[in-house]
Amino acid sequence: MRTGRTRLLGSGVVAGTVVLVVAGGALALRGGATASAAVESYRVGTSGASDTASYWTSGRIAAATPDVGAGTGTALRQARALGSAQIFAGSPVLGILLYNDGKTDHYCTGSVINSQKRDLVLTAAHCLYSSGGFRRNVAFVPKYYGGKEPYGLWTAKVLVVDHRWKSSYDMDLDFGFVALNSRGGKQIGDVVGSNQLWIGQGYRKWVDVMGYPSSGSRPIFCGGWTKKKFTYQIEFDCHGYYGGTSGSPWVVGYDAKTGTGGVMGVIGGYQRGGNSEYISYSPVFDKDVWNLRIAANAKA
Repeated sequence: MRTGRTRLLGSGVVAGTVVLVVAGGALALRGGATASAAVESYRVGTSGASDTASYWTSGRIAAATPDVGAGTGTALRQARALGSAQIFAGSPVLGILLYNDGKTDHYCTGSVINSQKRDLVLTAAHCLYSSGGFRRNVAFVPKYYGGKEPYGLWTAKVLVVDHRWKSSYDMDLDFGFVALNSRGGKQIGDVVGSNQLWIGQGYRKWVDVMGYPSSGSRPIFCGGWTKKKFTYQIEFDCHGYYGGTSGSPWVVGYDAKTGTGGVMGVIGGYQRGGNSEYISYSPVFDKDVWNLRIAANAKA
């Protein structure tokens, strides 16, 4: 559990400088600033990226099974009324995150997040690093739907997690970034756009949570209020969030026209996102995820 950290209350942009509003003052991080938190990363070489692109045939993608981090429990129904996630057409910035754990092909959910180099995807740390080490053959398919890949498959260049996730699987740090290789000379953010990274949003916020469940072929979404679970964990309740939804973004102010918004969490954290399909968790997004993005951008 994270202890003794300064809590961030909000963020904004002033004259080209990103300003993080903290209790008792403001911490300014100018473009290109180095994150103070230590990170763990894995760089994929050119040949490895080429092998990944060849590895993920349409058949392999269809046969990949959900990550076991979220919604692995039985589909129990609570007595209290809850909403149920619905299939939707998807978003250009939302996609399946494919990987091999050394034995089997799996997938999580990822979303493109704003960064200087416009090449970062945000997901859960357990989708990138677990007991077998960093994942292999990591790739991202934006707006995957029914086997269709409208924007193609993008291979990973660098995987980045907080060093405390690697050392102790701290559930409050269950988030990570993937820097993607370009395609046709363009970065993924130039092609599909990106979500904003929002921190310091508190415990109660209306969010749309969207991801790829156990079927994997079609994305789902559900809107609802978040609430506090622990000091650094928030909860979202809605039916339908099975396996592959690990890494699903919790989007504030979702714009259906652009498919974008502000991301204040991802399915992960406590119970690696939740043992039940109707209760999902996320680490609280604060300076740790902000600094990790800075580090990921520097390493990309």
